Amino acid sequence: MQTDNGRRMPFPALRNIGCRGRGGSVLMVVLWIVGILAILVGFFAFDAHLEARLTSHMRKRAKAEALARSGIEIAKMLMKKSQDVRGVDSESEEAKKDRWFSHAWLLSKGLAIGRGTLVEQLGDGTVSVEIVPEPARRNINNLGSTDIQREEALERILEVGGIPEEMFPRLVESFLDWIDGDGEPRRDGAETDDYYARLDPPYRAKNGPLDTVGELLLVRGFNRAVLYGGTLEPAREGEEPVSVSGIEDMLTTYGDGKVNVNAASKRVLMTLPEIDDVTASAIIEEREGWYDESGRRKDSSFKSVDDFMARVPGVPPAVREMVTTESAIYRVTSVGQIGGVMYRIWCVLERSAGGATVLRWREGE
Repeated sequence: MQTDNGRRMPFPALRNIGCRGRGGSVLMVVLWIVGILAILVGFFAFDAHLEARLTSHMRKRAKAEALARSGIEIAKMLMKKSQDVRGVDSESEEAKKDRWFSHAWLLSKGLAIGRGTLVEQLGDGTVSVEIVPEPARRNINNLGSTDIQREEALERILEVGGIPEEMFPRLVESFLDWIDGDGEPRRDGAETDDYYARLDPPYRAKNGPLDTVGELLLVRGFNRAVLYGGTLEPAREGEEPVSVSGIEDMLTTYGDGKVNVNAASKRVLMTLPEIDDVTASAIIEEREGWYDESGRRKDSSFKSVDDFMARVPGVPPAVREMVTTESAIYRVTSVGQIGGVMYRIWCVLERSAGGATVLRWREGE
C-alpha cells in the first residue's frame, strides 16, 4: 500500500493482528493473576473457617470437660450427704426442701440414684451423672474361700452369660491358675511355662488377683465374646456359631464379694446359689416398692439381710452370707455435653468420712 508521496505503509490488517496478539497475552496474564489470587483468597478463607471451627470445638470441649468434672463433684457431695440423711424421714419437711435429699437418701440405702441417671442443666450445657453401687456385681477376685466355691460361682456366672458348658473346664481352671500363687497348671488350665510363655508375644501368668475385669482377656480361653458378648467361633468344622450375652456386666474387682440385693440386676442375682429366674424376679419385684393413692412411691428396699431373707421365700440359707443391703463403693459415670460436644469421666469412688476416695479413674471424649 502506497501513500500520496510514494512511501509504503503496512497493511492495516497486519497492524491490527499485532495489537490483538499483544492484548491477548496481557489478558491471559491478568486472568492467571486473578485466578491465583482467587485461589489464595479461597485458601486463606478456608483456613480461617477451619481455625474458627477448631477453636469453637476446643472451647466447647473445655466446657464439656468442666461439666463432667462438676458431675463428679456432685457425686462426691451426694455420697457425703448420704451419711447425714440416715434415719431422716423421706416425707419430712426437711427432705422436701432439699433438692438433693432424695438422691442422697437412695445412696444411704445402697441404691442407685433415681434408679437411673441424674441430669442437671448448667448454663448452655448439661451434665448427666450415673451412680451405681459396685456391689451390685460379683467380685471376680472374691467368689469364695475355696477352689470349689470359686469354681461353682464362676460356672454359674458363665451359665448366666450363655457360655456353652463344654467351655467351662478350660475357662474355670485357667482362671484359677491365673489367680493362684503357684506355677503348676491344672488339667484344663494354663500357667506361664506350658502356655503363656509360648505365645507371641509371650507373657507371664498373673498368679494374683485381677486389677480389672478386662484383664480376663489375658487368661486362656477368655475372648471378647465371652467377656462382652457376641458370636463364638464354632469349636469344630460344620458346627453353627453360638451367640452369647457375655459376663462383663456381672463382674467387678471391688468390694468384699457380697452382692447388694437392693441394686443387683436379675442376671447377677441368678449367679447366687439356687436363685433361678423366678426367684430373681421375685427379689426385684419385692424391692421395687409400690405407689400410694397419690402416686407417690413407697420405699420397700430391703432394710437388712434378715429382712431380705424373711421377705423372699425360696432363698437358700447359704445365700445369707453372700449378700448385703449396703454399699460403700460406687461406679460413677459423668458426661458433660455442650453444643454436640461430649466429655466423659468414669471412675470408682469409695465413700469415706470426708466424702469419697478415688479408686479408679478414666476420662476422655
